[in-house]
Amino acid sequence: MINLSKIMNYAQRIILVLNNHFQWVRLMNEFKLSLMVIISASLFLNTTITYAESYAISSSEARQLPPFCMGLSIGNFEDDAKSLKRDIKMPGEHTQHFCHGMKSLIRGDRGDKSQYQTAVSEFEYVQEHSTSQHELMDSVSLYKAEALGKLGKTGPAIAEYNKAIQLNNKYHQAYARLADYYLTLGMKQDAIDTIKIGLRFSPESKGLKNRLHKLSADK
Repeated sequence: MINLSKIMNYAQRIILVLNNHFQWVRLMNEFKLSLMVIISASLFLNTTITYAESYAISSSEARQLPPFCMGLSIGNFEDDAKSLKRDIKMPGEHTQHFCHGMKSLIRGDRGDKSQYQTAVSEFEYVQEHSTSQHELMDSVSLYKAEALGKLGKTGPAIAEYNKAIQLNNKYHQAYARLADYYLTLGMKQDAIDTIKIGLRFSPESKGLKNRLHKLSADK
């Protein structure tokens, strides 16, 4: 005869085992999910810290930047450069991006060529988010042109040099650097013409005079 009592007892035990199994599976899934969240957060935090550290300005870089860049907030500097921070008013809007663009140019010249594109992006940020009254706009165009030239983007580089000149027709450094760039391209006459135009607006510029004298002597 079938013992219903034993069958019910076995059934209850099976149900209990299954419940315990499913609870264990649920706990394991919750644990795995929590572990994944912790790992993802840790990776994100490490990436953020690494990026912040690489974005910060070192002491050697700080010493090559314009003095007003020392007015950046303390978080912009690496530990070895924090002592160089000064209470200086930053000129214009979004000037921190100009300073970091200059930093990227320095890093590019040291060998990390990808930094030239970073510099272009920083200078473009200033151009796109500042008013035309920003007192550094001519310098922004000049150094953006430098970065573009080092990326081999000849047309955009020349256009940006000329933009710097249009913004400030007495900007003798812009004429000089454009002339130098023309010389790297083998465009000597364009370099001479640029220097002569620059001397019309900045007749006392020793840099332009010296360049013209050297180029004239080389003929």
